[in-house]
Amino acid sequence: MFTFLDPFGLRWTAGIALEAVDGRTWPSTVWRLVEEQRSPFSDLHGSGEELRQVFQAPGWEAIRLLRRYGAATAVQLLLRRRAASSIALRRAAVLTGPVAAPLPPSRWRFYRNGFHSWSFAGTTPVEGRDAGTLFGPPGAPMTFDVAAPPGPSGVRRSDLVAALIVGERALIVGQITTADQFVKIELDARGMPQLHVYAELDGISVDPEEEVPSEWIWVETREATDPYPFGDYAEAVARAMQPQIPPHAPSGWCSWYFYYTRVRDADIRSNLQALAAWREVLPVELIQIDDGFQAAVGEWTRFSPRFPEGVAPLAQEIREAGFTPGLWLAPFLTWPEAAVVRRHPDWLLRDARGRPVSAGFNWYRWLRALDPTHPGVEEWLRDLIRTVVHRWGFPYLKLDFLYAAALPGRRYDPKATRAQALRRGLRAIREAAGESAFLLGCGCPLGPAIGLVDGMRIGPDVAPHWEPRMFGLSRPFRAERSLPAARNAVRNTLTRSWMHRRWWWNDPDCLLLRARATSLTEDEVRLMLTAVALSGGMVLVSDPVAELPEERRALWAALLPPTGERPEVRDLFEREFPRVMRRAGTLCGAPAVWVGLLNPEDRPWRTALPLRDLGLPEPAWGFERWSGRAQRLTGNLPVDLPPHGAALWLLRPIRPGPQWVGSTLRIPPGAEVVEGEEEASWGRWVLRREARARGFVWLGIPDEGGVPEIQWNGRPCPIERAGEGLWRVEQAFQGTGVLEARRASI
Repeated sequence: MFTFLDPFGLRWTAGIALEAVDGRTWPSTVWRLVEEQRSPFSDLHGSGEELRQVFQAPGWEAIRLLRRYGAATAVQLLLRRRAASSIALRRAAVLTGPVAAPLPPSRWRFYRNGFHSWSFAGTTPVEGRDAGTLFGPPGAPMTFDVAAPPGPSGVRRSDLVAALIVGERALIVGQITTADQFVKIELDARGMPQLHVYAELDGISVDPEEEVPSEWIWVETREATDPYPFGDYAEAVARAMQPQIPPHAPSGWCSWYFYYTRVRDADIRSNLQALAAWREVLPVELIQIDDGFQAAVGEWTRFSPRFPEGVAPLAQEIREAGFTPGLWLAPFLTWPEAAVVRRHPDWLLRDARGRPVSAGFNWYRWLRALDPTHPGVEEWLRDLIRTVVHRWGFPYLKLDFLYAAALPGRRYDPKATRAQALRRGLRAIREAAGESAFLLGCGCPLGPAIGLVDGMRIGPDVAPHWEPRMFGLSRPFRAERSLPAARNAVRNTLTRSWMHRRWWWNDPDCLLLRARATSLTEDEVRLMLTAVALSGGMVLVSDPVAELPEERRALWAALLPPTGERPEVRDLFEREFPRVMRRAGTLCGAPAVWVGLLNPEDRPWRTALPLRDLGLPEPAWGFERWSGRAQRLTGNLPVDLPPHGAALWLLRPIRPGPQWVGSTLRIPPGAEVVEGEEEASWGRWVLRREARARGFVWLGIPDEGGVPEIQWNGRPCPIERAGEGLWRVEQAFQGTGVLEARRASI
């Protein structure tokens, strides 16, 4: 046993356990500790003292390694079969045992990370239950890991990483290495609370004297109010998996959320023409063709009648127009009637009785999964990707329904776990595509993809409605957390924001800015814009470009390029849908704080947030983007939001001289200022916009009985008073411009 003890009272005493596929178990009570040894260690996370524990149980020997890094501990379990027979293992508990805390479980909270892109992530009370789906087996693979479905009330399961929050303390538990096994963190709060960390072994057979290592596990306690509670953990994963994060992610347009599977080549061309015509006001790079171009899922080189010439000519037209072509694929998924199934039925993932495994129900069909461990499938994947990327000319791929490779089943390689199968398939795709291609994962179990994809969808599909809706009905589906809905997409944008630019570029899914074929209100569109802008992640829009109102095109342009900056989510461990995003930085060499306030509720949100809690001294200038209001703030930041409303603030401590307060030129405000100086009597700000832009700038300049002198690119420009010590300037420009201000002469 080993005890993790937090000075504030959290206590977890953890042994080891083992489960076989045939039902045999080796609980923690049968393992005998026969040796403990301490020795120095040094690895990529640090150096210190390693505790080596040797356990024995009938037919087994296990070595558990524990390495301490300050407040965190890394743990790995090495299993060795000490019997004459082989055995198929279901899972190994690297850590398992009772957990205790000063507060009762009724006051505990649990951050749960779902299995794949579309699965729920967020913080809920421990005594609740993990959400399933009303759609049962047809919808299960698209909602959670079918190998570990939601348990009864009081049993909480998380994939990859979890947090147990007790009062002001949080216990963070997650896997550091992610290539070989899925790791489940399970809290059983029924009776005496138990916390288990399972390495899923998926029925692989362990032979006599064979050694099976688990993934490395991270255990850490820290303040629950820490602005980056998963920061140290996420950085440890990055060191172990070494993802190469691109410095830039393409922004652009996607066909899916308006045309869906009805898309035609003419639709792609009409949007290409609109984007080319408006290049000066919409500096997008990517045009991505989504689902609907192919003859069938699994038949990617045969085309729908709506694409009679295929997609290679479209890729050429997109390139010639100066954009990057992108294409959607679901490489591990197939329709049952697809040619690949007829020709190679042995390529399918099958169950123990030889029947094809269900990959869910979509497109009015039961879906099938390909087995990436089959040599034929691997070569087929490589040839497909070489064709799409290098022959057709699509250097951007949206890879969808990737969970299919990780479904439970009988594989060609019986020694491959589900995580290894998925990673093997993704590696084949990456090698065929080349390092310069941009790969976006979607519907993807997260861990095995780290280091192989450049971007990752981290939430459910967005939709042109706030709540989930099916068959024209909302109420029966309100509790569905993984169905397409603006609410679900935005929630995961916040709750998984900590992954951004550590493992990949986060993709919060497309913005929907259109005025027709949508039920999203103006407030809901602003809430989406606020979340996407402060998330720093990818920016794509999926509307018919020519139909966008001019003011919506301007909002899209104002987001470009995305900042790439990762925010804090201040109440990540407090509620299911967090409300407060914050990013601290500098503007003109002085402190600046950006705050996004989101109200997902069906009732107004009225409160006040102390400026000091946001990291600001008093007084401060505040500029709110959606109201276009600039004001002096003392003590608190006021919050008065309608249902599904949002506010996006730029806050700056007030200083004696001219200051930049805010503008409508960029989202978030201030992102257009690439250089600046603010002195006691004058200020100078260099502005940059790739697109032609028009808007207002607010400056804070002390009142001294006269009008300040304002120049734009060396020439005087008009200014109007906007309040005490506040002045407003209107500007229209493209490229780079210089705004200068001098205090009025006394």
